[in-house]
Formats: sequence, C-alpha cells, structure tokens
Amino acid sequence: MIIVLISFSCSQFSFPWPGVCTNEKAKLALVRFLCGMMRFVWIVTLFVHLFSNTGYNTVLRHSVADRKVNSIFLSTIMATSVAIPAAVGIFVVKIDWSVFDAHVLLLYSASITLTVLFHICNSKALEYTEASIFSFLYNFRIGIATLLGIWLLSESIIPLKLIGGAFVFISGFILMGRSSTQPIGVLFSLLCAVLISLMNAIEKYLIPLIGFSTFMFPSTIIIAGLMWIILIAGKYPIDKSFIKSGELKVLMVFRAVSAYAFTFSFSLGALLSVATYISSLNCVTTPIAGIIFLKEKDKLAKKAAAGLISLIGVTLILLASTSGP
Repeated sequence: MIIVLISFSCSQFSFPWPGVCTNEKAKLALVRFLCGMMRFVWIVTLFVHLFSNTGYNTVLRHSVADRKVNSIFLSTIMATSVAIPAAVGIFVVKIDWSVFDAHVLLLYSASITLTVLFHICNSKALEYTEASIFSFLYNFRIGIATLLGIWLLSESIIPLKLIGGAFVFISGFILMGRSSTQPIGVLFSLLCAVLISLMNAIEKYLIPLIGFSTFMFPSTIIIAGLMWIILIAGKYPIDKSFIKSGELKVLMVFRAVSAYAFTFSFSLGALLSVATYISSLNCVTTPIAGIIFLKEKDKLAKKAAAGLISLIGVTLILLASTSGP
C-alpha cells in the first residue's frame, strides 16, 4: 500500500531535464511539482481521517453496546465535538455570508439535515452491529460515491476504479448474511452509507464554491444545536458518569479530527471517489481494532477474507487514480 501511495504521488511530479530546460519549462515543472505535493498532502490528510474514524467507531461501539449509553445522547456528543472547533473558528476566520444565495442555501440545508440523520444512524448502527461488520456494510458507500462523482461532479470514468468498487461491494456481501447480524443493524449501517455518500457529494460541490470555513463552521454549530434540541425535547437520558469519563474525551477528539480531516481534503483538491476509497480502508483497520479492543473474535476467517477482498479493491482504486486527470 505504501508503494502504491508513493507511486501515486511521484507520478504527479515532473522536472525539466538538465541542460535543455527553458524558463517556461522550469515554471511548468514547478507548477506540476506543487500540484503533486498538494495531492500528496490530501492523501496524508485522508489517512489522518482514516485513523481517527477507526478510533471513534471503535469507542462508539464500546460506549453504546457495552456501556449502554443512549445512542441519541452519543449522537449529540459527536455533533458537539465537531462544533467546538467551529465555535472558535467562526470568530477567527472571516465568513463570507454573501455567498448564501437560494441555490447554496438549499444545498447547505440538505447537508445539515443529512448530517443530523447520519449522527443518529451511526450510533444506532453500532448499537446493534459489531464495529467490524459495520465497517464492511458502511463501505457500500463506495459504489454510491463513484456514481455520484461521475454523475454530479463530472469525475472521469476509469474501469479499474469500477472493478475496485465491485471488490469492496463483494466484501460487504460476504458478511451480509451472518445470522448474528441483526437486520435493524444492517438497515442503519446501509442508511449510513447512503447518507455519507450524499453528504460528501454536497461537500465536494460546496467547499470549492464557498470555501472550507464558510461551509464547515456555521453548519457544524447548527447541527450541534439541532442535536441538543432533539435530545432535550425527546427527554433522552444524559449519562453524567459518561460525561466525566476519559472515554468521552477520546470519542470527541477522534470524531472532530475525523470530520475536519476528511472535509478539509476537499479544499486541497481531493477527488470524491478517491477520498471515499481511502476512507474505506476502515474495513481493514476497524476489524483489527475490534479484535484488539472489543474482543470481536468470532468469524475471524470470514472477516479476514472480506478484509483482503476489500483491500484489493481499494488498492485497485488507488492504482486507477494514477492514470486519472
């Protein structure tokens, strides 16, 4: 995987040959070098997201399934963790409110609604589903993201990407029929896949249009406010002992880093499909974390097979991206 990433980044670099370069060639080489470095940076940013995503889903599974913390309360905590940096940033960075015309407001409102639903479905899914199984079902977003990227964002159609996506789908189906997986858990996991794909498509469109800060800061504050309204109005229990625990702090840090790293990668030029594929490596990292920290050791052979197939699919996607625009 490291070799693939290095080849991906280096394939973007181009230098003029000594003795034959002109000023124009040198400028062109510099531009290509900087573009290559930018791609390398957003890859690193996405792997930071991957690590954090694995961490928060593992902690979330433990909190909701083992400690029996209310899922709506946990959803509110996750939304709050993303809103805290925004509450500071909104006073530091200038927000361009003039960009919010009718078109942008419509998409912005849709993004907020989808994110609220995602937080709730994420907690509900992990209440009924092992973290490792959730990671495979969650990766059905791969096919959805590819179609959205091609249809809505005019991303290139590369056959190798589609083949890689098919491998990830297959890895999910391998574990789909497990008797120990509750249908309601499968439903919430698949809803998460649909919601995150739609969210990412809107993010990829809006962030270059209105800017990262203008998109991220107001929306996360609104989302956290809506989650607290749902929590209080619904009279869901607030676990005071959990609030005082170190587990809450770890969950909040992982959730915030995961959200900001993924979204910020779009402002660096990340492709929606490739960003989603790198994020989908959680089908490898999350089962490993589940085995180590959550003792999810049943059906290890089937999980390993599904993980390997999914890893092959993700690797094919990264290889395909080297020939992309």
